[in-house]
Amino acid sequence: MSKIMSILEKCNLVEKVNVEKVKNTNLNEENTNQLSEVLNDENNIAKVQVIHHKEEIKAPKPVIKKTSSEMETDMEYENKMMIDEIYSLHGLENSNINTVFMLQNLINALPQSLPKDVVKQSVINIINASNVDLNQLLSDGEKRLEILGKVKDGYYNQTNMRIVEYKKEIAKLSSLISNCQEQIKTKESMVEEQLYLIKCEAQKIDGIIDFFPK
Repeated sequence: MSKIMSILEKCNLVEKVNVEKVKNTNLNEENTNQLSEVLNDENNIAKVQVIHHKEEIKAPKPVIKKTSSEMETDMEYENKMMIDEIYSLHGLENSNINTVFMLQNLINALPQSLPKDVVKQSVINIINASNVDLNQLLSDGEKRLEILGKVKDGYYNQTNMRIVEYKKEIAKLSSLISNCQEQIKTKESMVEEQLYLIKCEAQKIDGIIDFFPK
């Protein structure tokens, strides 16, 4: 565990903590031995993937929450938005520090061959030793899920409303097109009959004139 903490500290993922505090875990003897065996293997240590961060863990900054009406005013559903834009619009940090994504980085930093319970307890120990509130990180994740759900519903409802409006407009235009097509057919039939009548009348007059050649 001390080697993992050393790696995480070098990457500024967590602050330097008391190693003795981390060692006081409730892991059973079998899982502890397995974790020690993996960590003592230099090949496994080389496989630990850590996302580098230059930021240090800081006390969470208070977030000024916007009212629902303000969010509705700011939110637009006409164009696609990146996830970072959605978070920023709702006052959430786009960071891997002091957010739910910090837990993901710690999970990824541990060997994937370890049992899930061992990884979970190790992450909890690191979080506690770093003076970070685990519940606050989980609460951050719940807020993000809530906001993403609202935005998803907003896009769905707004887009469907637009689609309904477009379909109504298409129906109106289709009716107009159909009416115009009928008018075209009527006019074509009328002019055909009119030209025939004129042609017949002209032929009759030509016959009369031809009867009296000059």
